Amino acid sequence: MLRPQHIYRIRPVLLLGTVAWLLSAAIGVASAGPATEFRKGIGIGAMAWASIEPGPQRQFTFPPFSDSNPSYALTFDELQTLRRTGFDFVRLAVDPGPFLQFQGPRRDALDGILADRVRLILAAGLAVIVDFHPSDMHPDYTAQALTAGLNTPLYQKYLLLLARTAALLDHLHSDKVALELMNEPPVRAYVWQPMLEAAYAAARGQAADLLLVLEGGEQGSPDALTAIAAGPFANDRAVVFSFHYYEPYQFTHQGASWNAARYLADVPYPASARPLEDSLQATAAAIAATDLPQSRKSSAYRDAQMRLESYRRSQFGSRQIATTFEQVAKWAQSQAIPNDQIMLGEFGAGKTKLQESGIRAAERAHWFRDVREQADVQRFSWCVFAYRGGAFGLANSATSNDIEPGVAQALGLALRAPAKAATLRAAPVGSR
Repeated sequence: MLRPQHIYRIRPVLLLGTVAWLLSAAIGVASAGPATEFRKGIGIGAMAWASIEPGPQRQFTFPPFSDSNPSYALTFDELQTLRRTGFDFVRLAVDPGPFLQFQGPRRDALDGILADRVRLILAAGLAVIVDFHPSDMHPDYTAQALTAGLNTPLYQKYLLLLARTAALLDHLHSDKVALELMNEPPVRAYVWQPMLEAAYAAARGQAADLLLVLEGGEQGSPDALTAIAAGPFANDRAVVFSFHYYEPYQFTHQGASWNAARYLADVPYPASARPLEDSLQATAAAIAATDLPQSRKSSAYRDAQMRLESYRRSQFGSRQIATTFEQVAKWAQSQAIPNDQIMLGEFGAGKTKLQESGIRAAERAHWFRDVREQADVQRFSWCVFAYRGGAFGLANSATSNDIEPGVAQALGLALRAPAKAATLRAAPVGSR
């Protein structure tokens, strides 16, 4: 980790009264050029969803993100596999909770953990976006809690975190390092606007040339991006504007317990690829297999039927994807923002049991291809979600470093034989 004398402290503390000054100073940043190192990326959750100690105090485990937990493991071998596959950057999800909760030496140690992970990624020949990615693990540090208001103590503390992290990353002196100010802010675009301006000012005030990734509100939706008043950032060539894409939800989130598509099953892509009856029958069977009371099963099926029929009527396919991406491109043009400063920062489709092979696996690959191709048409950079973990993980298996071949091909990536490389891990806390 970084020794105490190498912890890079931010310059004078950002308080409520200094936000406007920092913003005005940040607008005049010199042109740094587009993000040429960030074209084809993949999300990695090696510092996301920090675990919490049992008990009423709700303390995060220390050290967080330990390699002893497979969820946080990150090796040189797998990073090199991603590089050989054709990715040129990773989006490293970082739970801000521990950075906001810990103080003193433990807080200093977190900078060392983060810096070590970034150096490991760079050593593998990949660029890296450090993505502050709030989780629901701790109620005090959810995205909703963090975005409760510009003047709340927690958001002011978050601004200090952004400033400190920008200074830390800037000291690495690499054009392959970027900072994403917040993943998927949940608030409306007009609520997020002043918070975004303050976040930008906090980071830019400490790092004049560091690449910064900005999203709109409303979970990073395309509509929220195009609602941003881009004037405060438009002349800064070291800014990338990001949006996320998971449409149609009936397909990408079928069976996901946290989504309105939780009971949907065997949903095709495009919408008319197979008979509606396939989805209705599979959905009825999925609902019947739950432990819902019978009355709830009936209402769940009616709701699912409505969603499936609406999807079928939409005739959703590549044309709808193209329309959304064209709207983003038109917004960028209206703001005098080059298309190479727009990023499709997250997109993905969960994999169900039925999609492991055959025509249904081909449909899923078809969706990835259509989304990626439309991003390429608009010259947007892109980052697929995600490498490992849950239904959205793209690793070929729990023990393989390789990406699913069908999805890799759909993303236009090269499938090459792996080269032999020494296994390196991020340095443990207390090393160096």
